Amino acid sequence: MRFEVDLIQEEGGLYRATAVAYPTVTVTGRTEKEALGLLIDALDRHFKGEARKSQTRS
Repeated sequence: MRFEVDLIQEEGGLYRATAVAYPTVTVTGRTEKEALGLLIDALDRHFKGEARKSQTRS
């Protein structure tokens, strides 16, 4: 899968990464690479949580 990502360096030097299509999925990291890695993990948790929600509705 591919996602468009906003990657912004904050004033304190941290990097904030947000999945554009899923704006509630936002992370911060000390480097660009760390922020992007954390975002991948956060998206994985987000989708697993959504899958569990849809299974309980069935």
